[in-house]
Amino acid sequence: MNIPHIPERFLRQVWQQQLFNASNLHTSDGKPVRIISPGALNTDAGPDFRNAKIQIGRVTFCGDVELHQDAAEWHSHAHTVDSHYNKVILHVVLTADAVTPLAHTASHRPIPLLVLHPFLDNSLRHTWTDMILGERNERLRTIPCHAVNNDVPGNIIVHWIEKLALERMEFKIRRFEERLKQLIDERKLVVREPYPRYYGNPADIPTPHKEYTQRDYASKEAWEQLLYEGLMEAMGYSKNREPFRTLAQSMRLDFLRRYSLSETTTMMALLFGGAGLLPSSRKLPEKESRAYVRILRRQWRELRPSYGNTLLHEGDWLFFRLRPNNFPTARLASMCYLLDRLFGEESFRSLVALFKKESVTSQERISSLNSLFRFSPDEYWMHHFHFGGKRGKSGIALGTTRIHDMLVNVVIPIVLLYARIFKDQLVRTHARRLLADLPPLQTNTITQIIQ
Repeated sequence: MNIPHIPERFLRQVWQQQLFNASNLHTSDGKPVRIISPGALNTDAGPDFRNAKIQIGRVTFCGDVELHQDAAEWHSHAHTVDSHYNKVILHVVLTADAVTPLAHTASHRPIPLLVLHPFLDNSLRHTWTDMILGERNERLRTIPCHAVNNDVPGNIIVHWIEKLALERMEFKIRRFEERLKQLIDERKLVVREPYPRYYGNPADIPTPHKEYTQRDYASKEAWEQLLYEGLMEAMGYSKNREPFRTLAQSMRLDFLRRYSLSETTTMMALLFGGAGLLPSSRKLPEKESRAYVRILRRQWRELRPSYGNTLLHEGDWLFFRLRPNNFPTARLASMCYLLDRLFGEESFRSLVALFKKESVTSQERISSLNSLFRFSPDEYWMHHFHFGGKRGKSGIALGTTRIHDMLVNVVIPIVLLYARIFKDQLVRTHARRLLADLPPLQTNTITQIIQ
């Protein structure tokens, strides 16, 4: 059988759609393979498929799958030293040389090898054609009714979009409300556990959640932690939301406040240390970066004993397909400069007070909020986006569009939640008016489809 070259993006479709004879699969060393779930396609850095479930021999594994044209590409792509690939459970390739050694993770674990070409259908070339056309159709996809948009009165479309916007905002508010309740319970040393099942008279079944009073919600620290977590998550964009949220929930604001929030170097040492993003200074090519990292690592070693929560690993963060200004290092450094501005003394009360002022227009509120998120980095971050890069002409900054994203997705929902709980109609009115007056946010995959 002639073994054709399949572009890797099509090889992913072969695996995802199981376009091969899966009834008698086996690894290169003869162990039977049963694919329970091929996993979810990963479009970011790291393995091609996440959270697959595969039985190899008598053992069922849950983890990631990496695909290559040839088995030797695992080593040529340097996956052996990349911790993003530590959870790979199966290396799937089209071809493999008989002497090619098994792939190993950075943790030195051998990975079973599945060579696909003996199991491919002879009609695969026709399948490639279908996949190429399908990929093109996916890029051009719109919602089915888009062709009749011009036949629908404009006021109906506007009303529909406004209704969807309110529904989306309500989802954000409820998500923050649930987290706020968890923070309140934690402060009261209450552990929330699943309620047991009850049978019998429905009237005897207790309510799933207790009632909270305004007095419960009066904790300023809980509101500030909520805002801190929301802004940290927003700093992660779509690719790094999860590690940013995890870091914010483990390295709490009250822990950072044991030290001075205005001491930016201390905040850098704590957050970069907790994030696992402080590299060895010996590995950095630039003298300025080596000196800067040595300062942070020295301070982190001094502060580390006082921090008892979970540490993240560099493998938890994604840099792939990100603009340098959006690197997690750049965003984490930005947050270090914002901590004192956003969470200084009486910061949350000052934020709410901005929405209470009747003599202030929405544009003036937007201008005030924009200025709150502006900062001046030090000499190092004025010319760097991460520790391993060379000195450049620009450095970290938050653009107006990113600030408005954080206002819409974090600040306004939390302010509306505050207005709802404390029945403050004035704050609610001003927050909703500001939401309506903000310019449209950046396009995304959803807005591209409905245009």
